[in-house]
Amino acid sequence: MNVRFNRLKMVKIAGGCFLAMTIAEGLGLRYGASAGVIALLSIHDTKRETIRAMAKRLGAFGIALALAPVCFGLAGYTPLAIGLFLLLFAPVCALLQIQEGLSVSTVLMTHFLTEGAVSPETVVNEALLLAVGAGVGVGMNLYIPGKREWIRNQQHRIEEQFRALLLEMAAYLQGETRGEGIAERVGKLGNMLDEGEAAAYRDMENNLLSETEYYLRYMVLRKTQLAVLARISDHLRRREAFPGQAKWLSGLMRSVSRSFHEYNNALGLLEELAGVKGELEREALPATREEFEARAILFQVLLELEEFLLIKREFVTEMTAEEIGEFWNNNVSSRDYG
Repeated sequence: MNVRFNRLKMVKIAGGCFLAMTIAEGLGLRYGASAGVIALLSIHDTKRETIRAMAKRLGAFGIALALAPVCFGLAGYTPLAIGLFLLLFAPVCALLQIQEGLSVSTVLMTHFLTEGAVSPETVVNEALLLAVGAGVGVGMNLYIPGKREWIRNQQHRIEEQFRALLLEMAAYLQGETRGEGIAERVGKLGNMLDEGEAAAYRDMENNLLSETEYYLRYMVLRKTQLAVLARISDHLRRREAFPGQAKWLSGLMRSVSRSFHEYNNALGLLEELAGVKGELEREALPATREEFEARAILFQVLLELEEFLLIKREFVTEMTAEEIGEFWNNNVSSRDYG
């Protein structure tokens, strides 16, 4: 079994629990160990996730404080009161989608049971336990190493694989290769994009003051384009040889491979594709059924390539000037961007 540990998170959990309990004891709070448990539960994988969980726990605690006097008043300070409390509290948490606060608030409510009172002093004690535990947890999670450099390197690796895949498809169209590596490259690219998408999501969730959704949208863009190339691969596998018209598509694929990078808006390539489409349409009609089927596959591949380029063109047109300035820097010229 391959088990991967997040060492930094383990250190944060241990240190956070210790610090929260130490602070709680220093403030003279009862049940100080609960602050350590709350700190443990408040340390998540991303900063935004940590803050969302804290907000939900604070909201759930407010609801719990409103229900506690009612439940203890009806059932007394007995286990039955906790059962009644959960019977009311759990559905409310589910309805408001604040289930993260269910366990923490329940633990704090059991302190009222032990104390035999819901008094101002006990309420303040529980509120401070929650504040200390959640505060330490959030504070410990303010430092999470960024993944920006890894994501940028992954982008370059992904684009290299796309270029290689397009070149291999171009070679297959002209009979220069048997295309054994096409399916393998498609699978490898899929795995790389899954890793890149996960890292881009974590990076976005770990940036509180800036918006980095661009990297996530980039990975989705490439996954969508890969789906198109996978369909082209399926079309190509239907034949082992293609007629002379395949040279135009092969040339187009080589052009796409040469121009394949993050900053290309695909305008020039779409013009080249229109020229290839015109050449195919001007060709004489096929004389045999076999030639007709081969030409039909070529035209289908051409339409898929057009979709491939339009996807990138749409991605570029939806980018804001701020995104172009921040993420593309000086890599895009007026000619590239149109």
